[in-house]
Amino acid sequence: MTTVELTTEFEPQVLKAYTKNEVVMKILMKNLDAARTFWCECDINVKNPLTLAHDKELNVGRTRIGILKPSGSLQKPIRMYTSANNFPDEYPISIVAYVYDEDGAIAERLEFGKSIRCEG
Repeated sequence: MTTVELTTEFEPQVLKAYTKNEVVMKILMKNLDAARTFWCECDINVKNPLTLAHDKELNVGRTRIGILKPSGSLQKPIRMYTSANNFPDEYPISIVAYVYDEDGAIAERLEFGKSIRCEG
C-alpha cells in the first residue's frame, strides 16, 4: 500500500526552443498515513539540454524534502535550466523518492517519470 503520493508541476509549463530557459519544477509529497511520520528526499535526473545548474552541465542532483507529518504535505521547488541549443522536443525527467520511517529505514521507494515539452 502506498503511504506517500508524489506529484509535480512546472512553471512555465512549456520551454521555448533555441533560447535559454529557466523552469521551476515543484515536487509535492503528500503523506496518506494518518498516524506515521516520514522523512523524504529525492534524486533528480535530467538529460541534456536540461541541467540543474545555471552555468554548467549538471544532470544528477539530490534534494531533501523534509519531514512529512501524518496526513500532511510538503512542496519543494527545483530550478532547471537549458542552454540556447535546445530544440522542440519532449525532455524527460526522472525522480526517485526515498521515504524513511521513524527508525531510519527506507519505508518506500517511489520512481516517477515526467517530461517537459519544448516548443518552437
